[in-house]
Amino acid sequence: MGKAPAIDPLDYTVAIKNRGHASKPWRWEINVAGKSKPVRQSNFYETMSEATRAGKAALAEIRANRAA
Repeated sequence: MGKAPAIDPLDYTVAIKNRGHASKPWRWEINVAGKSKPVRQSNFYETMSEATRAGKAALAEIRANRAA
């Protein structure tokens, strides 16, 4: 059986989710193509913009680590 192909850093994406918690409903999740569960997810944020900012930073970090 062959070795699994390497995952391209561009195969990672960030998704912002509203999970419906009262005071802090927003979280980000990092997904990779071909996987059904997120490879990383955050704690909860009060606003979508906070979650988006933090999620994009986390995605950039993962892509930089994978590209190196």
